[in-house]
Amino acid sequence: MKKITKEIIERIEGEATLELEWEDAKIHFARIKFFNFRGIENILKDRPVYDAIAITPRVCGICSTSHALTATLAIESCYADFGEPLHVSQKAKDIREITLNVEKIQNHIKWFYFSILPELKKISNPKFTPNAFKDKEWFDAQKTIIESLKLSSIFSGQWPHGSFLMSGGVTCDPLKSDIVQAEHSLHTIISFCESYLYGMHIEEFLDIDSSLQIMVSDSSLKRSIEVMMKHGFDSSGRSYDRFLALGESFLYDHASKCVKTTVLPADIRHVAESLENSFFDKEGKGYTYSKSALYKKNYFEVGPLARLMMAKDPLIRDLHRRFKDSTLTRIVARVCECAHLLQRTRVLLTQLDIGEPSYIKPKSNLNYLTGEGVGIVEASRGTLIHKLSVKNGFIKEYDIITPTVWNLGNGTTENPSIVQKAILGLPSIEKADFIFKSFDVCSVCTTQ
Repeated sequence: MKKITKEIIERIEGEATLELEWEDAKIHFARIKFFNFRGIENILKDRPVYDAIAITPRVCGICSTSHALTATLAIESCYADFGEPLHVSQKAKDIREITLNVEKIQNHIKWFYFSILPELKKISNPKFTPNAFKDKEWFDAQKTIIESLKLSSIFSGQWPHGSFLMSGGVTCDPLKSDIVQAEHSLHTIISFCESYLYGMHIEEFLDIDSSLQIMVSDSSLKRSIEVMMKHGFDSSGRSYDRFLALGESFLYDHASKCVKTTVLPADIRHVAESLENSFFDKEGKGYTYSKSALYKKNYFEVGPLARLMMAKDPLIRDLHRRFKDSTLTRIVARVCECAHLLQRTRVLLTQLDIGEPSYIKPKSNLNYLTGEGVGIVEASRGTLIHKLSVKNGFIKEYDIITPTVWNLGNGTTENPSIVQKAILGLPSIEKADFIFKSFDVCSVCTTQ
């Protein structure tokens, strides 16, 4: 006999409901419902093409830079289709990467400290309340997130989101004093992570090639792993063991897919959206405003775990060998990527050549721009894609495929999505809720 339970998911970006069907005291199927339709794609139709850079950051308050950059890359791709490939200086590319990295860093810290840790505390102690969690580390984590926003705003400004991107480069022109200020902010963020999150220097953490080495540190990461192993998250939350990363990254050489541990090239032409079980289908009989994204008609996981599997990161490969694509592996991967991003951003700030031009204006009159373009960025939660069609400088069609659509799409009992697969067979709502959050859910990005 089946029983349906509805669970409102809290402490995520936006709102979502988890509807569970039970059989023999285990979850037989899960429906993830996103109800708040945004309509950003419709809003962009028939607007001037550069409006996309200003409007798409409103998709998400956390990933605003990712959306603005993806829109910018899509417009630059459209220029190339029009017959005018744009030149972007190395300085502009570095500034773009710095701001994108910092956005991921603040997201990963915020997710770990204000979503994952409170959930682990609650799992360990059902009487736990968030007020009991407000210790010095909690307050220092808040200060660190604010510091990361300050670092990003040095280059991007705030309006209310960053407004520094333009096809052809960036509109900021930092001084040496700005770089010094940015390096100071980054040092503050690194110090927090070394003191609390990793319990060791960043360089030492990045040299780790065995999960056992984490357990000798005195850190939040180590204590979290202990709790997850105690409650079985090293063996639960497994999905298809299929990963995808289509955007550029310093972590790997090219767009790739990974099945178990085998890494192969990937091509965006194999990406398709599904309306199955969505309100957007022709009959409107679905249960969510979320679409689903598939690669060669299969569900693939995107995000930090996918990126580090492509990079063949020694620590994550060791965890994967022991625990596969479990909740524990997925959570440690996001924390591990944060260390890579901190180190990479430190190098980028050191090598930034402020003497280069920030922006090189396109030669063609924007009023004649006609063509199609695609922008792809590896955002905090995974592969983000913007596709657009432009005629005489105005947007005719705009399509956004977000990371949450990849991970939290809506499949069927015969072919469940990534998160549905990870939840099936669980014995409790509490475990399902935590595994759901391990994907760093963003419902506002999902319903475009």
